[in-house]
Amino acid sequence: MLAATWRCLAGRSVRDHAIQLSDAHVTPPVTALGRWLAEPGRELPAPIRAVLLAELFASPMAVLAALANGLLLNATALFLHQGSIFLVFMILDALALALRMGIVVACTRAIARRQPTLTDLYLFSGILWCTLQGAMVCAAMRAASPPLHVLCAATAMGLIGPICARNYAAPRLAMLLICMLDASIVAGAALSGNRWLLILAVQSPLLLFGCVSVIRRFHGVSVAALMAQNESHHQARHDSLTGLGNRVGLAEALARMADAEEEMAVFCLDLDGFKQVNDRLGHQAGDRLLQAVARRLAATTRSTDILARLGGDEFIIVVPGMRPPDAQRFAEALIRRVMDKGYVLDDGPPVQIGLSVGVACSPDDGVGLTELYRRADAHLYEAKAAGKGVWRGAAGGAPPGPQGPDAAQTQEKPQAPLECVGTHQGDGKGQGKVLFFPRR
Repeated sequence: MLAATWRCLAGRSVRDHAIQLSDAHVTPPVTALGRWLAEPGRELPAPIRAVLLAELFASPMAVLAALANGLLLNATALFLHQGSIFLVFMILDALALALRMGIVVACTRAIARRQPTLTDLYLFSGILWCTLQGAMVCAAMRAASPPLHVLCAATAMGLIGPICARNYAAPRLAMLLICMLDASIVAGAALSGNRWLLILAVQSPLLLFGCVSVIRRFHGVSVAALMAQNESHHQARHDSLTGLGNRVGLAEALARMADAEEEMAVFCLDLDGFKQVNDRLGHQAGDRLLQAVARRLAATTRSTDILARLGGDEFIIVVPGMRPPDAQRFAEALIRRVMDKGYVLDDGPPVQIGLSVGVACSPDDGVGLTELYRRADAHLYEAKAAGKGVWRGAAGGAPPGPQGPDAAQTQEKPQAPLECVGTHQGDGKGQGKVLFFPRR
């Protein structure tokens, strides 16, 4: 057990641990008590709550050190007094050591493998171990041994410090553990018969006040940093004008589904008449028009779909699990949604614009996301040349385009240079993927 624990908890640099913590997959507590103890105490976005929960699993070596220290104190008390109570405590402490180490190793491995963690058991085992330490300290304080009194006080204070540093992410849990240790010191002093030790009861409120201040400070600084990081992460992956995903967010979303074998449809969208509106009414009106179109597109898609703005008046939608017949109907629905009603941008009459759509479906139009985008982009050009306000693609199942002179305007779109917008690590066996899209 010791060897397995050391291999699991040691041998990693601080930088490696920080990376694992930021990507940690920790299962939220399932019991009511576990959820209450792990509650950060304020309303926070889900990503920040997840990181705070993962912080409880940080510094596992500190847990191992605390376990070893408690076992050493028990051994010292047994050697000095030869009491049966300390023998019982030592046996219980050894069992708690094995249990706690086993849970820590299991949770650490589960986090590394992104598997469900024994979060409730991890929390409750910590409370159980802290209860055992408090009972042992209280029993040792009753002994008429000044050296043992000093060791007990040093042990309790030495545990309270790491509790503040490790459990600040869950203030309720931290204060519960601290109060349990502090109560054991005060109770032992009261039962010792040494009136001078009652000074510890006077110091207790000051200690608790200091711990509350430290935990609140640690918690506040950590939450503020995480909020700033979360906001920066969001801004880097979303278009500041429309709130939709940008190229970076699109690449990450596509990378997450790059290994999926299911069918999917890619829709490349371009607004018809946007340039005229932008030139006639100004850029501010054009921005409001893009925001209104983005809201209509978002209302047409599902939460599982990927919707992003590529730039200008171009958008892209990726719909997993969609077959060509459904893609055709969806393309028609998008055009109707954008063109159905005018857009009121100022005091003037509503502005009317159109939408052209290029559609590509897997596996008929290709199997890779890059190839699907290339085909959908080419079909978009065909739709623009066919008279606008129409769609093209979906395995050739496009509606009839204009006849006569307008039909001669349709031509093959020149291929734009490719730009790498994201990478995907695959399954960790060297089968990575690189996502390329034409550069505008």
